[in-house]
Amino acid sequence: MGNNHGIHHVHPKSQMSRSNSKVDLPNKTVTHNEQLTPMEKLGKLLAQKSLQEDSINGVGGAVFIRYLFQHYPEIGSRLFSYFSSSSSENPALSHVISVANFKKQTEKLLSIMSDDQLVQMYVTVYADGKDEITQDQFHELVYAVYKLAMDHYPEGPQSCRYIFPTLRALVDSAFHKKSVLKTTYLSNWIMQNCPRLIMLLHRYIVHILSTGFRSISEKPQTEPSELELTTPVLEKAPSFEIRQPLLPVSHVWLLATTLPQLYIQPTTHHTSPCTAPTFLSKILDLSCPSHWTLLYNSNEHGIGANRFFHHVLGYRGPTVTFIRGNDDVEFCLAVTDEWRESHLFWGKEDCMLVQILPTYKVIERGDKLVFLNTTIRGYPHGIRVGKDPRNPSLTLDSGFNQIVFCGIPYTLANIEVWGCSSPKSREMQLQIKDWEVKQVESQRKVKITSTDWLDHPDRYLLELAGRPSYATS
Repeated sequence: MGNNHGIHHVHPKSQMSRSNSKVDLPNKTVTHNEQLTPMEKLGKLLAQKSLQEDSINGVGGAVFIRYLFQHYPEIGSRLFSYFSSSSSENPALSHVISVANFKKQTEKLLSIMSDDQLVQMYVTVYADGKDEITQDQFHELVYAVYKLAMDHYPEGPQSCRYIFPTLRALVDSAFHKKSVLKTTYLSNWIMQNCPRLIMLLHRYIVHILSTGFRSISEKPQTEPSELELTTPVLEKAPSFEIRQPLLPVSHVWLLATTLPQLYIQPTTHHTSPCTAPTFLSKILDLSCPSHWTLLYNSNEHGIGANRFFHHVLGYRGPTVTFIRGNDDVEFCLAVTDEWRESHLFWGKEDCMLVQILPTYKVIERGDKLVFLNTTIRGYPHGIRVGKDPRNPSLTLDSGFNQIVFCGIPYTLANIEVWGCSSPKSREMQLQIKDWEVKQVESQRKVKITSTDWLDHPDRYLLELAGRPSYATS
């Protein structure tokens, strides 16, 4: 479909003039210039800058990075090298490409492609155009996406001290202790375990290229202010209420590339019509996700089944539960429905169990994945996760002491539960809890008539305490 972008539709009169008269040729040329595609305009402008500043005929790599990717030169360098290696031009001139080739390569990138094609393309970009990719190259790709996400965080640029262990877990899981992988294998692995990993990078590059002609002036472009962010924004409590560090934002970012959209809940923001060209409006969905609300943190609220139930039950919406054990093992259980006790496995199709550390991968997904029971006799007690009830992938005993994953036991260290629904779900849960507390308090108050009070033992105790008379009311 990308080849269609370079086709120019000519008016029927222009077709007639081509065969009848040569006098109309200048008019045809003017019409062609008026119908230049955005990538042709951008290519000619970059070629002009390259000639003026670097004395280069064509689009120079230095100008391409300087004017389009000033804030992310590594991304610009990788992309330009890919454009250069994909062309049939002189390979010795890797620092420059012709305007025609620039138009061809950029329009191919802007064409509508399936998700697996996009992933394969960007893996190849970071593999230097080869069919094999190293661990360091994949690490560079993932870190570039992470930097984009954190730099465009709604609450300002973020950083996470756990980012390198997080990326190490991702790389180790994909490579299985191998130093080199086929790009096709890695692309398939990404689609299975973090299918939206590349999308933010692609949207950023699309935004830069499609707005480049308008943004380039005498000075290099400024950073685009709006970009789709798929990392949920964590609800932050006042500092004096939190004594333990909450969920690392790098874990949230990586999970946002894996979990179904149900848990991300983006809220679209209205933007200016000039934010992006109309032909890219469907590709650039400028939005920010909603907050994840902390429901339960065992470090703060205490560990145990009763504490878990008190803080989690009644929340009517999807949740993500982080289960951590000794030896730095960590899992994320994404649940579609409200938590409840049952003798059956429950949950809809978007339920998912993901291992975060020491390696990152999707363990299981699908409906009827979750089991919770602490009171029903004749059935296992605790939390069990897996499609096979007789052999679950993950179990947590009813005392919240031990995790068993694939037959290996770990001591439970911490549990966090975050609500992924709208703030109304949290407000409703708190209102129900308030109502329950008031009901308990009201049941503690016993109404006694004046006649019953005369013979009530409490009246005798009050008189012994020095209060011989007591108001009837």
